[in-house]
Amino acid sequence: MKSLLIAFTLLFGLITPAFADEDVADRAIRCSALIYIELTRPEMSGLTAGEALMNRIYAYHVIDGEEMDMTNGQITAAQTEAITKLTQEYIKGANLAEEYRNCVYWMTDIAKYINISEYVSNDDSTEEFDAKEMALFLSAPTETSVTTFKNPLKTWEQQVDLGFVAWASQELKVPYKEAILLKISEKFE
Repeated sequence: MKSLLIAFTLLFGLITPAFADEDVADRAIRCSALIYIELTRPEMSGLTAGEALMNRIYAYHVIDGEEMDMTNGQITAAQTEAITKLTQEYIKGANLAEEYRNCVYWMTDIAKYINISEYVSNDDSTEEFDAKEMALFLSAPTETSVTTFKNPLKTWEQQVDLGFVAWASQELKVPYKEAILLKISEKFE
């Protein structure tokens, strides 16, 4: 009975519109999109768990108390939209280095806070487990705690460029592929 009371308290006490934080959700899905682009570089494959983590942060900060679930399709659609926006910004000359740096450090802070392996796939999920998971993800850091960074911003800019090169160089259909490659060639002339 006590655990049921805790589950309902968490479920209804924490899942309110006050916890739907669009700013955090927007930064999380943009971070997920930047990581997705970087994952096209073979040496960045270790970021896969980070992408999943940021997708979870996004989902829990979008849920507004009326909907308890967000589908993978909804998350993928939001990530695709974020990739498109980031690509458009990149082509127009936006420097995404600072955003990417903050993303990686924020993701690291969250990973230290949450043991993601416990939340990757839980087929025996209960309402109590779901409520605890949501409470945990909502209590995770909402921005990086780091204010002094080891590498210069130029290094992060190069990482972003390499990510876009790898992403646009895939054989798959990539939106704005030619424009990305043209932008890269202009940057390195």
